[in-house]
Amino acid sequence: MKRSDYHNPTIGVRCLYNRAEGLYAAVVSKEEGTTTIYPPHFFKRYRERIVKDFSASNEDIINRYFSGTWGFAFTILRKDIQSLYRSSENEMQDGAERFVCAMTDGYCFGERYGKIYLMKTIVSEEMLFESQKEVLSNLRKDFVKENKEMYGNINF
Repeated sequence: MKRSDYHNPTIGVRCLYNRAEGLYAAVVSKEEGTTTIYPPHFFKRYRERIVKDFSASNEDIINRYFSGTWGFAFTILRKDIQSLYRSSENEMQDGAERFVCAMTDGYCFGERYGKIYLMKTIVSEEMLFESQKEVLSNLRKDFVKENKEMYGNINF
């Protein structure tokens, strides 16, 4: 992130792969030992809700997402905010730990299976109800604080 970090660079490995459902992305974090999987449904929602460009290719949408996303702040969903997830997407897997994360373009909801993170959907700030904004405001503040060095003084 800065010149003095040359000996300890931040490295992310991303791959794209096709399955019958469409184009997936997977990100491996060497530092954390985690893998984050983004299914086609996530990018469909990103296109519809955030980018609003229906002429771009799926690969262009994926590249846009990753080129504008440096990090996020996440929290495991507590009982009082699990309804946020249920209201954004109906599909959920049992046995997973559900989470929400604040990022540049809004909020991502997903499920964690040990060191595997499955990003399920994304919503913009404008899509949240006032009660949801209240609940997620501290997460947004954490995101801005944690990523100030990367994003500068941009207000999200």
